[in-house]
Amino acid sequence: MHPQRSEPASRARSEPSTTVTLAPRSSSADRSSGANPGPSVPPSGPACRSVFHEKIAAEMDDEKKKRKLLKWHDMPRYLQFNPYILTGYRPVQSVWDCVHSLFYFHNETINILTHGVPIVYILVTVPGLLPWKNHPEYDLIGHVLPWCHLVGSVAPWVGSFFYHLFMNCELGGERLYHRLLQMDMLGIWMSQSIGAMPMVIATVHCMPLLLKYPLFAFYVVLSIWGLYKALTAWSPWERRLCFALPFLMRVFFCGLRSLGLAGGNPDALLHVILQDAVSAVGGAIGAMHVPEKWFPGRLDAWFNSHNIMHVLVVTAVYSMHQATVKDLQWMADEGVCSARSAPEPEMAEL
Repeated sequence: MHPQRSEPASRARSEPSTTVTLAPRSSSADRSSGANPGPSVPPSGPACRSVFHEKIAAEMDDEKKKRKLLKWHDMPRYLQFNPYILTGYRPVQSVWDCVHSLFYFHNETINILTHGVPIVYILVTVPGLLPWKNHPEYDLIGHVLPWCHLVGSVAPWVGSFFYHLFMNCELGGERLYHRLLQMDMLGIWMSQSIGAMPMVIATVHCMPLLLKYPLFAFYVVLSIWGLYKALTAWSPWERRLCFALPFLMRVFFCGLRSLGLAGGNPDALLHVILQDAVSAVGGAIGAMHVPEKWFPGRLDAWFNSHNIMHVLVVTAVYSMHQATVKDLQWMADEGVCSARSAPEPEMAEL
């Protein structure tokens, strides 16, 4: 009787020990087979916060390096075009960093904004101010000339905006810089030639055919010559003098209008004079580097010659717009030429 009762008791005592010894073997087998022991607990506490802060600090350091402004002697030679602007230069950057430079201040910020804002303003307001209507004889006055004026008003700002924004881009280096400079000159040429077409055509509008078309063709030839010189010029003075002959031709037309020997709205004469006079003054100031030549390093961010030139040419285009609208309205009148050719009534004798 006692041996039968003691056998189950010994089995019961041995089972717990067997279970305890099998658990480590199973765990060891799982580890040797590469099984995942379970999800890892992410680090927390001061160590985790320290890693996070170091990452943020590294990103801020990278951002500061991208925004670090250089001095004149640190820049590549092709970007050292004004020896009197000593600080505030952006380093050579990627395309995205050039775009990002719109959101912090440097020595090109004023130049970018003064020609970037007019693009939006002109595209929004000017088309609604132009007299878009058909002329009874041809569509030149009603459709073509307003488009010439719109293109001539926007083109210089587009070229200048991209030139100043991406002039330090690393994508093409010096080669890209010269391409952007050519784009800038092309925009100026479009303003000086295509944008001036309404004034030129209004001037010769009432002239005889044998005089009207040769004068117009001569101005077109001078404009094409100016385009060639603008795209091949390699110095600031060459780039400015390439527009000298078309400029002198417009001065000649302005003289004819002031003497009453040519067409055009008489009320537009003041703006016809200002559109070229103000632009010429701005170009001369930019070429002479005044006033930063007198105060080197003190006018790096604003009020230097290029800033002044940008503001002056904006006012010149405003005068061009005023003169163009008046001339288009004047040419739309069918009787303007007959009124000019009609003799004035003689005063009755007393």
